[in-house]
Amino acid sequence: MKISRFCWNMELSSAALGLGICGAVISIISIGIFTYFFFIWPQILLLFIPGYVAPTLQYMYAIVYVIGTIGLLLSLGWLLFSIILLNNAKEDDTGRKRIIKISVKRIIKIGSFIIGTIQTVLGCVSALASIGYIIQLALGVGIGGVATITLVLCFLWLIISIIFLIFPTLLIYGMYTKSSKKLKTWIIFQFILWGLHIVYRICLLSLGFTNLITGLLTLAFTCIFYMYITGMVIVHYNIILEENTNDEHGWMNRNFQVINVIALKQKPTVLYLPNLFMVYR
Repeated sequence: MKISRFCWNMELSSAALGLGICGAVISIISIGIFTYFFFIWPQILLLFIPGYVAPTLQYMYAIVYVIGTIGLLLSLGWLLFSIILLNNAKEDDTGRKRIIKISVKRIIKIGSFIIGTIQTVLGCVSALASIGYIIQLALGVGIGGVATITLVLCFLWLIISIIFLIFPTLLIYGMYTKSSKKLKTWIIFQFILWGLHIVYRICLLSLGFTNLITGLLTLAFTCIFYMYITGMVIVHYNIILEENTNDEHGWMNRNFQVINVIALKQKPTVLYLPNLFMVYR
């Protein structure tokens, strides 16, 4: 099978192999990031914090450890998923055993569904958080001055959250209904986000808000991440296009077979018209 839409006529096995390698690399980097910043770095900070201040930070450290644990578990699951994809993407010429025998198309579908689900959950959390801030400002602070600006920003945050909630919902619904148009809409939206993110990072670098090396590394990592999640859905988009094409051809062939059977069962009726001609029906 060729991956031709939003891609350069790559074989399905080659695309799956590339996604598996990319996913494994990103997940290993994510494991290192979560381990260092959420488990090692807080312990280093405790060495420089006075003893009488440390007990007051225990709730903050608990939140940090919970976030780090969730991120670490997700990264480990991501690594396992990438290993399974790599293991099934390679051709089994040597008779080696697979970890989990599953088709590459099914793995790509599962990965696309996970991407849409995580984005939907994040969009819901963001929307609920913005609504909570709006209610808090409306009831507790009142309107006027800085509160008005904050309220406008919260409404803007809510609108952006709804937008980020709509497109992953389209992705999941498009996968359920095998609608290539809905998946294409999500892919185009990701390309727009990718371009906006690159512009944002370049602006930060040009204005001097971030270090050059840190900014370039962050830009490279986020670009690879966008390529990975978009590439996963692009492969599934091409799979759905091929399946829909095969279904249409199969439907047409079945209809032609039914028409031929009906035509063969009907005997021609001959009508004799005197001195004119014979009409066959």
